[in-house]
Amino acid sequence: MGGDGHGHEAHGGDFRQKVWTMSGGPNCRPVHWKRNTAIAMFGIFLVCIPVAMLSAKLEQRPHMPVRPIPSQLWCKNFGNQEYENRK
Repeated sequence: MGGDGHGHEAHGGDFRQKVWTMSGGPNCRPVHWKRNTAIAMFGIFLVCIPVAMLSAKLEQRPHMPVRPIPSQLWCKNFGNQEYENRK
């Protein structure tokens, strides 16, 4: 009935190979997934490290913060001030 040649097999063919699912279906592990993940992580670190260094270099605060801020540990724009003696 006109359905010839559309990839449907009338004799019990396995349709699961042609169905796309978010979980990956029957082939949920790509061939080089470990290598691709390592390349992606390297690229992320390659971009994020210079951005973080530039951010620490440009960070300025017009007023001393009330509580310690983690970026004060590596930022050069802060002086060494004891928070216990501020009261």
